[in-house]
Amino acid sequence: MAVRLKICGVCTAVDYALCTRLGVDSIGLNLWPGSKRFLADADAAALPPASRDVERVGVFVDAAPEHIIARARALSLDLIQPHGDRPAFAYARLGIPYTWVIRGTPELDALEAAPAQRPTRILLDAAVDGFGGAGRRTDWAWARRARDRLSAIAPVWLAGGLNPENAAEAIATVGPAGIDVATGAERDGARRGEKDPARVSALLELCRRA
Repeated sequence: MAVRLKICGVCTAVDYALCTRLGVDSIGLNLWPGSKRFLADADAAALPPASRDVERVGVFVDAAPEHIIARARALSLDLIQPHGDRPAFAYARLGIPYTWVIRGTPELDALEAAPAQRPTRILLDAAVDGFGGAGRRTDWAWARRARDRLSAIAPVWLAGGLNPENAAEAIATVGPAGIDVATGAERDGARRGEKDPARVSALLELCRRA
């Protein structure tokens, strides 16, 4: 079965249209002001209308519940991806599908999800300053064990340092339901997350062949 592809840190209408045209499954909008890929209100207003064919994911860091709800409505978000000090399950009560982000390589026995608060997705990401987008690779051996343990709860996705050069190996090693890519889909030296059509296309082809 094909692996799904999320291109994260899309912050211009041009790149949004590019990802939509190429056929990516999911687009991540970074709504944390501390990120160089932050989607400001003016840029958000320029985005094309939401499409049934492309999932919109809002990335937040310790955001207030009322802020998340307002942005989810304004941007027609399908899913939220909360990072920070608050436990992911705290967002379940908002009534918006959410991602359980696991950063680093914590002890698997300590990871539990209450059945009533099941996430829509689990994302395994590297622990970096700035909550992702740094191009640092996740420990794939650990990620495989985590996928085996957690896939009964929700589909497990992989992030962290993925690019067209290593995505095939990562997919074969970990067996994720999807991959989440930011830096690895960008032009060299991109100042604000500018996406490279050739790299996005290559990642999509790898996912479809998996």
